[in-house]
Amino acid sequence: MSVPEDDAMAARYFLLAADQGNSHAQFELAKCYHKVKGVPQDDAKAIHYCHLAADQGLAAAQCNLGQCYSHGECPLRQDYDECICYHRLAADQGFPGSMLALGAMLIDDEHVPADVRAREPADPRAGAKLLARAAQSMMESHLASDRLQALELLRNHADLRKVVSVCCIGCGKTEGLKQCTRCHVARFCGSACMRQAWPIHKQYCAEWEQGGGDSSSAPLAEEEKEEEEEEDMASLPIKE
Repeated sequence: MSVPEDDAMAARYFLLAADQGNSHAQFELAKCYHKVKGVPQDDAKAIHYCHLAADQGLAAAQCNLGQCYSHGECPLRQDYDECICYHRLAADQGFPGSMLALGAMLIDDEHVPADVRAREPADPRAGAKLLARAAQSMMESHLASDRLQALELLRNHADLRKVVSVCCIGCGKTEGLKQCTRCHVARFCGSACMRQAWPIHKQYCAEWEQGGGDSSSAPLAEEEKEEEEEEDMASLPIKE
C-alpha cells in the first residue's frame, strides 16, 4: 500500500497518537515542529513533545534532549547537568549516540564547565569503555562495510589511542584482549577483528610503534590497491 507524501497529514496523525501517549509519535511530532514538516515551526512545542517522549523512556528523545541542553538550543538554556542526565538515561539503554557523547565527556571534554566537572570528574578509562560499547552496538547493527565508518566516527569524539588501548578495535569488547605486537597499544579479541580493523589500525600502528604522540586527528588514507591490502593482511601482528 502506498499513499502520496503529505507532511501535514502525517503531523496530524502523529498528533492524534501523541495525545494518546505514544512516545514514538511524540518524538516524531517534536521533529515535525522543529523541522517545519506539516506544521509551523514551534521550538517550544518541539521541546514539549520531546520531553514527553523522553519522560516515557524513549532513548532517542533522551539523547536529543541531551544534545539540546549541551548546545543550549532555543528555547532551552545550556545546562550540562541536564545534558549528562539525559545522555546517561539513554546510554543506560544502550543508545549509541548518548554513549558516544557521554564517553567523550568522561574522557576529557574541554567544553564541560569547571563546576560540572567537579561533580562529574573525568574518567578516561570509563569513558573509553563507554565508547567501546557504542562501537560494539553500531557494529552489530551494520554491515561489515559500515563497521569501519563506526570506528572512524569514534575518532571525532575522543582520543583514538585511549579507546583502542582498553577495547577491541574490531568489535568493542573489553575482556580477554590480545595486544598488537608492533605498536603495543591496540587491543583485539582475535585475529578476525584485527583483519577487519586493519585498514584503520595500520594508519597509526607504525607511529605508535615508534613512540609517537596522539594520532587521533590523522586523516584516513584513501583505499589501497587490492594487492597491497593482501600483502598487509598476510603479516598482521597479534600476540596470541
